Order: sequence, then C-alpha cells, then structure tokens
Amino acid sequence: MATSHTVALGAQRSLHLLEAGDGRPIVLIHGAFATHVDWLEAPLAAFAARGRALAVDRPGHGGSARPRYDAAPGAQAAQIRGGLAALGVEGPVRLVAHSFGGMVGLAWAADWPAEVESLLLLAPMVRPEFRAVEHTFLGPRAAPLIGPLLSEAARWTLDRPFLRLVQKLMFSPGEPPADWLARYPEETVLRPSQMVEEGEDTAALLPGSPAGMVDFRAIRCPVAVLNGADDRIVDHRQHADLLPTLLPQAEVTILDGVGHMVHHQALPAVLAAFDRLSLREPASTGPDRAVGPPSPA
Repeated sequence: MATSHTVALGAQRSLHLLEAGDGRPIVLIHGAFATHVDWLEAPLAAFAARGRALAVDRPGHGGSARPRYDAAPGAQAAQIRGGLAALGVEGPVRLVAHSFGGMVGLAWAADWPAEVESLLLLAPMVRPEFRAVEHTFLGPRAAPLIGPLLSEAARWTLDRPFLRLVQKLMFSPGEPPADWLARYPEETVLRPSQMVEEGEDTAALLPGSPAGMVDFRAIRCPVAVLNGADDRIVDHRQHADLLPTLLPQAEVTILDGVGHMVHHQALPAVLAAFDRLSLREPASTGPDRAVGPPSPA
C-alpha cells in the first residue's frame, strides 16, 4: 500500500511524495507537465517490488512548494534531498528520472556523488538548449509581475488545448492510454502558479544559463539511458546520444517504436536496465574511466 507524505521545509518549501515498498531507496523524478502521479500504476508497483520507491513531486509541482526564481535543476535536487532526509531516508539512493527530471538527477549525482548509487535516465534532457515552443509559450511566465498574469489569462484560453497537444506528443507514435488520462492531474498541472513554475523550469535551460550546467566529471555512479527512437519531445540525437562523451560510464539504449513516455511504453526494458545497473561498479574518478558495454535493446 502506498503512503502519501508532505514534508515542510520552511522558507516556502515543502516536499510531497508517494511511498511504496521497503528496502534501499529508489527516488522517482517526473518530467514536465506532470507530478508524482505519472509513476502510477505499473511503474510505481514495479519499483516498489525492488525497494523503497519514493515518487516525488518536483519542487514547484504538485504538492511540493518552492520560492519563485529557484528552478535550477541543482536547486530542485537539493530540495528533494532535504525533504527525504527530513523523512528519514538513509543510505545511497537509486535515481530514476524522466525528461526534465533527468537534469535534476544529473545535478544530484554531480553535487552529491557519494549519495547516488545509480542513475537511470528515461528520455532525458541532459543540457540546455533553445526549445522554440517551450521558450516562447512558457518562458514569458517566468517574468516578474507579468508572468503570473499571463498564466491567469492563459488558464481559460490557451493552456488546456496546449496541454492536450503535449499529451498526444508524449505518447506518439501511440495514443495516451485511457487509464493514464483518467489519473492525469490536469487541474493541478494547469494551476497558474504551476504553469509559472513550468516557465521558470524552461528558462533555467536557456542556452548559456549557468542554472542548467552540470559538472559531469563529478558523476561516479553507473548510468543507464533509455530513449524512444520516435520521441517527439526530446530528440535523443541532441541529448541521450551525447552522454557517452560526457559520461564514459553511461550506457545508452534507443528503443524502436517508442516515444517519450518510456516508463509506460516500454516498462520491461526500463526494469531490465534498472536491474543491470545494480550489477555495475561505480566509475573511477579520473579521465581513464572505462566505457561500459552497450545495453541490449
């Protein structure tokens, strides 16, 4: 049975999460236009069978509050880490991170390398880039004063049709499953305050932004990456395919016929990659780190 927690962290900060299972901690980090609900039902149950699964709301999303202008992936990782510590989560964590959450997972592994046992990235963003739709539609929401006003107006005009398009693109080349749509926290995602924070997340990944920089040299844990070949949200050629150059221990698998929602469209492959990570050793800290063998598709 899953248990819900909300941890108050002070200074307009909190961490909300859903917990299931026992054993070594597994932290599940969602992407954009989502909350912890995205890991329900099958993914959370599968990870709970492998340890203490903790599906968090990223700061600024769902039930996790954050101050304005604090969207950097490293800041989000620090807040999640602080909330889990307050909840009594101990020991190295195994991180599973999707999409924008991939940047949060990478920042966590870079800033606290001794605390991350493994990192599984699903359709991840791994570097800042200009994204025409997000930066033009959402980016202005990050502006002082005018940003929240834009979100209030767009709530009743543009945001709901935009979200419908995003949902379709997430699951392309398939369709969003009916049970996923039934669980989807639409009214939470469309809150003007959350759309402001989506805009802040987007602004943090503008090219050249220090907020989106990760020290890949500091990451020592085993890393596996799964991306759909047909992903229409994050182009694996611009992100996942770059990781073996930045992280020699990273194993990248591109899945044919799969889109952005790898954890729903190819859950057996995700679980197999997660289980393989537990058998791998941490990378050495020098430039002579060995390249891991490619993972089977």
